[in-house]
Amino acid sequence: MSRHEKERELYRMALAQGGVFTLDQARRYGIDRKGASYRVRTGLWERLARGIYRLSFAPLSQDEDLVRIALWASSYRGLVAFSHETALALHGLSDLLPDRYHLTVPRGFSRKPRWQVVLHRRDLAPADTEERPGYRVTTPLRTLLDVAETSRVPEEQLWLAVHQALDRGLVSQKRLEAALPGLSVRARARLLRALRSHALGAVSA
Repeated sequence: MSRHEKERELYRMALAQGGVFTLDQARRYGIDRKGASYRVRTGLWERLARGIYRLSFAPLSQDEDLVRIALWASSYRGLVAFSHETALALHGLSDLLPDRYHLTVPRGFSRKPRWQVVLHRRDLAPADTEERPGYRVTTPLRTLLDVAETSRVPEEQLWLAVHQALDRGLVSQKRLEAALPGLSVRARARLLRALRSHALGAVSA
């Protein structure tokens, strides 16, 4: 494969991620740091952060911030996924509009958070996440379990999220109930109240 063909392949990969990519990814296509600097000087690439670039000609993507943050964190081994309130928003659950990005990273992750990012440390299993172009998000089930554990999400919003997830078939009551023993006493009680309210039709989805 020629140099130009490799660069075209890089662009195809980057465009699938909203035009954002890392230097490590560029190196796989034969472009080193010097080549990256040249492309930034000529206006072909934009440097978003250390080791993270964007194709200048790529259409603007509403997920660009998500991809940039995911790429920043993905150099660490283990799964990284948007979670908690951010995952609720990505799944269209509840009425919450988070003003910060919530990201679950492996327990050993040592980087300091950037870009209004709140880090949560957990070793996620592949089954806990869903892949989207350029990033991962926790599944609706994992998301509900996570937000049940935090006091940042008001109970009425947790109830609404549970109702919407059940009504839309994103999770089943059976799976939610099966996951209850793994939660803290407080989180288990919050979810049980949400399930009971759904059975009574107490919250409109």
